[in-house]
Amino acid sequence: MTKVFTPGTDNAVLIPVSAELLFKGRPGDPRLGEWVLTKEPPPAPLGDAQNCVFLLGCPDDTGVRLNLGRAGAQLGPQEIRRAFYKMALPGSDSWKLLRVFDRGNIPISDSIEETHQHALEAASDLAALGGTLILLGGGHDFAAPGFLGFAKGRLKSHPLEKFGLINIDPHLDVRPRENGKPHSGTPFRDILDSGLLEGRHLVQFGCRENRNAESHFEFCQKAGVNLQRLEQLRQNRKSIPELFKGTLEALCKKVSRVGVSIDLDSCAEVTGTSAAPAIGFSIRELYEMATIAGTFSQVNYFELAEVAPSLDPTGKTPVAAAEILYSFLNGKTHSTGFADKSSPSKNFRKTLKNIKTKSKTK
Repeated sequence: MTKVFTPGTDNAVLIPVSAELLFKGRPGDPRLGEWVLTKEPPPAPLGDAQNCVFLLGCPDDTGVRLNLGRAGAQLGPQEIRRAFYKMALPGSDSWKLLRVFDRGNIPISDSIEETHQHALEAASDLAALGGTLILLGGGHDFAAPGFLGFAKGRLKSHPLEKFGLINIDPHLDVRPRENGKPHSGTPFRDILDSGLLEGRHLVQFGCRENRNAESHFEFCQKAGVNLQRLEQLRQNRKSIPELFKGTLEALCKKVSRVGVSIDLDSCAEVTGTSAAPAIGFSIRELYEMATIAGTFSQVNYFELAEVAPSLDPTGKTPVAAAEILYSFLNGKTHSTGFADKSSPSKNFRKTLKNIKTKSKTK
C-alpha cells in the first residue's frame, strides 16, 4: 500500500490501482491507461489548478446491503476503470494538459464506520492539494465521507469557502441511521447534519415521488433542500441537460465550490445498479449533464455511485459509467481557468450548442 502525501498530515493509506487495469494501446494508438498518472502527486498544495484531477476508488457495498439493496457495487471502481482506461487518448491540446492522478482505492474494513473514516481521510488529503476530486463507488453511502472529506480538505487552505451539492438520484437518501450505522440511504442526511452544507445549497435532481417516503420529503422541505422531481422535470419544455445547466448556474452563484454526485440508479437504460429503475434518465442525458458539470470551474467534486457490474451480464453499466467519467473530464478541459487559457474548440462549442438546442420532445 502507498500513502497519500498531505501537507501537515499523513493519514490516508491507499491501495494502488491494479496494473492489469491500465490498458496499453499499440504504437500510434495511445490509450488512457498509459496516460493516467499513478505515482505520488506533487509534494505541495496545487491551489486551484484546474488541470489536476484525483481519482479515488471506494470498492465496498456494505452500505447497500445494510439498506436492503442489491449487492455488487464493490466491483464498480474496478470495472469503471477497466472500461475507462481502454478509451483512446483524445488528440486535443487540452487533454494533453490535463493531469489525472489515479490514487487507487481506500482499504475496506469489517466496520463500515472505519471504512468511511478511510474515505473521509483520503478525500480530505487529496482535496487539500487543490484541483478536482473524483470518487468512484461503491455504495452511495460514500457520498457522505467523500463530500465531507472534500469540504474539510478545501477548508484547510480556503476557510471561507461555502459548498453546494447536486445529487442526481431517484432517492433522497436522507433516512435516519439505524443502530447508529450509516448505509446507502443515509448520506445526505449525514451531510446536512454535519453543518458543512446548508439545506438550501443541496439539490435533489430527479428524485421520484414513488421512491421516497413522505417523511423524507418533509425532512428535505424543512431543511430548505431544492427538490427537483423527475415527474416535474419531464413536464418542462426544456431538455433535462438544459434544466440541469440552469440549476448548476444558479447554485454556483451562491457558493464557492460545488459537488455533483451521480447515482447510476438514476439511469433507466442499465441494469447493473443497486436499484435499477424502469423510469429515469437516459445514458445520453447523464453524459451531457456530466459534460456541463465539467465546464464549470467551481465543480471540484464528482462522484459515480452504485455501479454493480455483476448484475449486468452485458457489461453495459460500467461502460456507461466510464463514458460519463470521460464526459466530465472532457468538460473539465474546457472549464473557465483551465491551464491553457484557451477557448473551447469548434467541435466542443458545437456539442454544447446541441445540448442546449436539441429537441425537447423525446
